[in-house]
Amino acid sequence: MKNSLVIFVFIFLSFVSQAQNTLYLGVGSNISKSVESQKTINELAQYLSEKLGLTVSINSLKAGKTLEQIQEGKLDVALMNTFGYVLASSEGNMEALVVVGNTQKEPISYQSCLIAHPSTQIKTLEDLKQEASKYFLGFVSASSTSGHLVPRLFLNRLDLQPEMSFKDVQFIGSHQEVIQKISSGELKIGAVSYTDLEELIKAGKYSKTDFNILWTSEPITNGPVSVRKDLSVTLKTKLQEVWINLPKNNPALHTKVVKLWHNTNSQSIFIPAQNSLYDNIRKMANSMEEISVLVGLYSE
Repeated sequence: MKNSLVIFVFIFLSFVSQAQNTLYLGVGSNISKSVESQKTINELAQYLSEKLGLTVSINSLKAGKTLEQIQEGKLDVALMNTFGYVLASSEGNMEALVVVGNTQKEPISYQSCLIAHPSTQIKTLEDLKQEASKYFLGFVSASSTSGHLVPRLFLNRLDLQPEMSFKDVQFIGSHQEVIQKISSGELKIGAVSYTDLEELIKAGKYSKTDFNILWTSEPITNGPVSVRKDLSVTLKTKLQEVWINLPKNNPALHTKVVKLWHNTNSQSIFIPAQNSLYDNIRKMANSMEEISVLVGLYSE
């Protein structure tokens, strides 16, 4: 009996020790969607492990299950989109740690827009309300903030329910694909990143006359690297230092990591983040319940 008790205590202590030395890194599907991104995440996890002296285990954030993962202790640090963070910070004990910034140490943002092919003669939001039922509406992907969630909220405010007000809704896959299909006339109305559209026009791939821009959103701050609020102050401070010093300590990895966010380049950096950066997203919704429904049904 005594030997059995000793074995039990040993196993229990080993488990506790292992749990305390494991940091769970959650990654949203909006970030880990490509093979290249997945390789970057693996490199990042290894780097964090070396710098923190902890085992870093990668967990994919599951649709509608992120809050459960937090509650189950399977999420300590998270790379998620803006909507995912807004919900997790309100209901899931997460706080913003760092966010991508420019060389002036300002948070990098991007915008969403609604565009139409000129052949539709839809030039204003009033035109859109009158003509919506004639056309399919193209979104980027279910988890896209600028290519789905933000424009969906905006359309709801106009009393345009995408699945009911339009002929139907299609998820195309990427911003570039939606833009290409509208340029060619294959798709007549779509929601995309205005930032991506501007870049493609500047690059000469499209002309402004290829699209009727019906609406552009307020700036959307990129989703932060967030952490559990109840992590130790020492660990949170160390984590923040690792991210902020990434360009200096591992420039090759930093160049890969910043590409995981919108509207960044090799000069982008990580800066301390504040929860207030996401107040405009909170104001877009009628309630946190509306954001919760959106994230649960579509996000990650």
